[in-house]
Amino acid sequence: MALCRALAGAELDAIAAIAETREIAAGMELFREGDPGDGMFLVVSGTIDIVKRGPRGERPLARLGEGAVLGEISLLTNELRSATGRAVSNLGMLYLPAPAFRALLAANSPAALKMVAAIAEVLAHRVATMNAKVLELADRVDPAGSRHAALNDAQLAEMHRAMQVWSF
Repeated sequence: MALCRALAGAELDAIAAIAETREIAAGMELFREGDPGDGMFLVVSGTIDIVKRGPRGERPLARLGEGAVLGEISLLTNELRSATGRAVSNLGMLYLPAPAFRALLAANSPAALKMVAAIAEVLAHRVATMNAKVLELADRVDPAGSRHAALNDAQLAEMHRAMQVWSF
């Protein structure tokens, strides 16, 4: 898992000690948009769709598989889930509960501190990607500068993928 790449053996053991395994059947929801963000998930096996409600119904944001990390922000904040995660196939997951992770943070655990630094790196990358997308969209203004060209569904889906806003 990318968020643990800087961890030494004993530090990885500290994170593994709070991790729980979860099995989710195909078609079931792992979490629902608006639910409390209570922890982070790592996809060990299977595939999950991430969808978000919009004015015209559900919109797909991403299809994620083995190695994907979901909900890393919930390790640090009490924000609600921003989308729904639904199993496409049977899922094998590792779950890090936020309260246990925050307890490691409060104890100044090197493992937790290194994971927070890795989360900050992921967020910095996402902000840079979003900035580039904003500039790209700004370039779509018509010559008179009065309005933006309309984006079609494929362009909107691509924008969601490029922004990598997968902190559910």
